[in-house]
Amino acid sequence: MLVRGQSCGDDHRALRHLARHAAPFYFAGTGGALVRRFKLDGDAGAGRRLAVAMARALAPSLGGPWRHALLIPVPLHASRRRERGFDQAEWLAREVGRRVSLEVASGVLRRSRATLPQGDPRVTSRAENVAGAFVVARAQRVAGRRCILVDDVFTSGATARSCADLLLAAQALEVAVLTACRS
Repeated sequence: MLVRGQSCGDDHRALRHLARHAAPFYFAGTGGALVRRFKLDGDAGAGRRLAVAMARALAPSLGGPWRHALLIPVPLHASRRRERGFDQAEWLAREVGRRVSLEVASGVLRRSRATLPQGDPRVTSRAENVAGAFVVARAQRVAGRRCILVDDVFTSGATARSCADLLLAAQALEVAVLTACRS
């Protein structure tokens, strides 16, 4: 049992530069199965279930200064988007945004180079895999705003940290993360 004022003992370096993180599911079990059905099979029903759960997980955090935050999807590289036929993070951001009345700022981040999937066994360092893979394409959209990155899965936090660092350098006030699942 955690006592008030006592550390939980977890390593929180994965959350460096992130104001908060919300995820309604763990990747093991139902959450991971829904993500795979949505992302790999294009199952919109699974995507809607994820978006509803994500909106519910985010809603309690939307008071005060976060009420006017921007939802910013973590983009796929153009080649992966063509292969898949859609960008799952952008799709989820639009569905969540509609449910919680937040603006989606697609195109703020752009993936400048293709990377291996973070879960690929050839990836020996998730941080190195995404290093330099993103750029802020529309910095004026985030300057002076709170931003909520939207992605499907949070494992090591490397993608979220990389994107958050760029948004903060572009003068975002704070960056939070919303994912469907966490490991």
